[in-house]
Amino acid sequence: MIDIHCHILPDVDDGAKEIDESIKMAQIAEENGISKIVATPHYIEEGNYPSKYEINKKVEKLNAILTENDIGVEILPGNEVYITHNLPYLLTNEIINTINGTQYLLMEFPMFEIPGYAEEVIYELKLMGITPIIAHPERYRGVIEDPSILLKYIDMGALCQANSGSITGKFGKNVKTTVMKLIDHNMIHFVGSDGHSPRGRAPKLLKAYNIVQKDYGSGKAEMLFKENPEKIIKGEILEPERPLEIKGKRNLKKFFKFLKVSSNKI
Repeated sequence: MIDIHCHILPDVDDGAKEIDESIKMAQIAEENGISKIVATPHYIEEGNYPSKYEINKKVEKLNAILTENDIGVEILPGNEVYITHNLPYLLTNEIINTINGTQYLLMEFPMFEIPGYAEEVIYELKLMGITPIIAHPERYRGVIEDPSILLKYIDMGALCQANSGSITGKFGKNVKTTVMKLIDHNMIHFVGSDGHSPRGRAPKLLKAYNIVQKDYGSGKAEMLFKENPEKIIKGEILEPERPLEIKGKRNLKKFFKFLKVSSNKI
């Protein structure tokens, strides 16, 4: 399997704190059948985050250390970029990483409100030849309330990555219900771990793979965990399944229970 979303680089964001944690995360990933991990440290425009050059050097160093420790996991460069009007500028000036230097960019929305300019940014990225991959849409309040809103972004050419923890129930019932509905309607194109540590949010995919395999068959599981991620890291064109419209909005009378669950770090 290939994990396209993981905070495995040490001392760059809220992921691994030191190199020993990165090594333990890679060991856990290998035990879970993961052969490649895209390192996706957060990038928020207003914050103090490492440059593309610094990230790539850290990836190179971590790969050398994993080889020394006989861990069969390869780390690839990337970023999880918080959406901003300036995404085209950040890309043009090589401030941020796409996934393994390809035309695919992992993009994060705010948890509680998807900005009105999201469509404009997706449109501009597509004009540049960049395909945005929306990180863990099942955890966004707007998508939980109305999963069908993802259709407009997918129709514009965006893709979507779900978290393995969402499928296993780590983020609560509402998130799990949402992610399974999105998978059922062909609105999820990849599953990543969004791993942050060797502990509670470790880079694990196997349990989620088994759930998808049981509920939707081996073909769907292979596509979400192996085939589509492999195309992405190689920069190949991905022709996703046609998304199916989700009828009606969800009525979440006890929605603030979800707010408490999802207050964890993204």
